[in-house]
Amino acid sequence: MNAIKKGDSGCAIVTGAAGGIGLAAARQLVSQGFSVFLVDRDEGGLQAALKDVTAGGGNAIAHVADVTSTQQVNEAVKAAAGWGRINALVNVAGGSGPKPVRDIEGIDDTDWDFVINLNLKSVFLFCRATVPYMRAQRYGRIVNTSSSYSRGRKGPVTTQGTRLAYAAAKAGIIGFGAQLSKDVADCGITVNTVVPALTMGEPGSRILERFQKLPDAARNTVLSELPMGRPGEAYEVAAAIGFLASESASYVSGIALPVDGAL
Repeated sequence: MNAIKKGDSGCAIVTGAAGGIGLAAARQLVSQGFSVFLVDRDEGGLQAALKDVTAGGGNAIAHVADVTSTQQVNEAVKAAAGWGRINALVNVAGGSGPKPVRDIEGIDDTDWDFVINLNLKSVFLFCRATVPYMRAQRYGRIVNTSSSYSRGRKGPVTTQGTRLAYAAAKAGIIGFGAQLSKDVADCGITVNTVVPALTMGEPGSRILERFQKLPDAARNTVLSELPMGRPGEAYEVAAAIGFLASESASYVSGIALPVDGAL
């Protein structure tokens, strides 16, 4: 197991690190001196991400885990704590599910539970497992990831799957962060949420493939809703995550920061 390098910023856990915003966040945090503990259930993607993040000399390690499993989350956080002092937790893992469902009547219990657990429960599980370590050292930075879809979106389902469940989960993350930030404020722990709009990942990423497969008319409709006329890029969201995970953000807590191009 890799050792934490002298003079770095400690360990940052990043979930959903196999691609998209998670991978971009890992790159950003490595550039800030963090040793990054990459978590994802996609083992192949995770190994590729590990190779990417360490290519420039960054310190990282990969850990395969189902972010909706209490046992696997607890094991992941314990492994990270054994690797180095956990100074940051960045929860990116999520998604709207594989089924494009618009109407509430078309959502069954399995669809709902899958999306809620992947997005909201995973944030709860990782925060619950990590906060005791941060509380003991009286320092920590937690950054969660919501979405502009937390405010809802009219029209047909495009890049989202089970849209209603996704909006509910992402709105829940904002409320969760607002409350947790107050609960741990006296322990030197900050809790913030980034709220991106449609954000493209690297070639081959799930969201990019979904966007590219849309009919031209649907793609143009999506773009017409974005004030800058383009989706965000993962590195742009990662830059905001990097600030909120840094020591410089010591008096910023409880916010939901839009990274949405003026949406």
